[in-house]
Amino acid sequence: MLENIFLINCEEANLQNLKLNHSSTDLASLARIKTCLAYPNEEILFKDPDIIKQIVIGESATLERSINPSQMSEDFMYAHSKAIRVKNMNLLILSLPYRHILGLVFDLDSNPYDYRNELLGLIHEYVLPKFHEKLKTQEKTNILLTLFIDLRRFADESLIFQPEQNRIMLIDNKPLIKVFVFGIDNAGKTSLMRLLATGKFDQNYFPATKKFRITNVKLDSGLKLVMWDMPGQRIFRPDWLRGAQASNLLLFMLDSADEARFAEAKLELSNMLKLYDLQNLPLAFLMNKVDLLEESTLNQQNIKDYFELDSLDGRSYILIPTSLPDRKGIENLLDWMDEQVLKMLSLSGLKTTVEM
Repeated sequence: MLENIFLINCEEANLQNLKLNHSSTDLASLARIKTCLAYPNEEILFKDPDIIKQIVIGESATLERSINPSQMSEDFMYAHSKAIRVKNMNLLILSLPYRHILGLVFDLDSNPYDYRNELLGLIHEYVLPKFHEKLKTQEKTNILLTLFIDLRRFADESLIFQPEQNRIMLIDNKPLIKVFVFGIDNAGKTSLMRLLATGKFDQNYFPATKKFRITNVKLDSGLKLVMWDMPGQRIFRPDWLRGAQASNLLLFMLDSADEARFAEAKLELSNMLKLYDLQNLPLAFLMNKVDLLEESTLNQQNIKDYFELDSLDGRSYILIPTSLPDRKGIENLLDWMDEQVLKMLSLSGLKTTVEM
């Protein structure tokens, strides 16, 4: 399974110095100027200084040519993409234009070449048209995010997928239930994911999220959910659909204490729910931060009316007021997800045939 993705910018690296003297000086400067990007684990390249050094030295012949997008033919990419092991890391490496290196990190049991054709297709279709010499860090971040989402989805769809069974995927004859978590920034999504995964809440634990996270949650029934939490900043919203595809449940979070942004939240919710790929999927609408509404007249009916929840055609939904610091609404959410999943399995004829 794909675990991480990274991009190294070698424009400032002294390749001759690295090869002849095995010096890590240039790599340290790369870290200082933040030209190494990685997701979801941002520190994966820096746990051992030799990791970046070995990767860069291995790609030095291609990097010295400083290829441009017009040279990245399918034959070139196929010939220059290679699976390697560095410091017990299982990698698929490919040099990109303007002295960049793209790397995929897999668990040790995976064969990186299983992903090569899909990766090269995505690079040809999506990356090369966007890749230019003055690419900004945020643009590179978006490229990594998109590649990671599409490759993880490719891995999911390569498993046993049975569309006639309500789009439920099976791994080892057990259901894989995907929950897509979305909402505009500052709604509390990542804090919710940490609370569900660890049972802990810390008001100051998370800064604004700029990457998507995958969290595994086990329900009381024994079923396991895979929850995809997408960044809520405006620049990431066009990629929401990529993360939402092949989902079984939708979870939308609203900062109910920030009425000034209700119109923005409503627009983004509407844009997602009208997409063909997501039609009829059950929706949990979390009215979050109700602990901050003590002096407000806002109530659940106001939210229903404003967001027109009773007008959702063909879609079941639940509105749950939540407060993460005191876990208000969390048990209701878990019970609802359990109920929805069991209902899907029953309708699909899987309830009695899949060992929980």
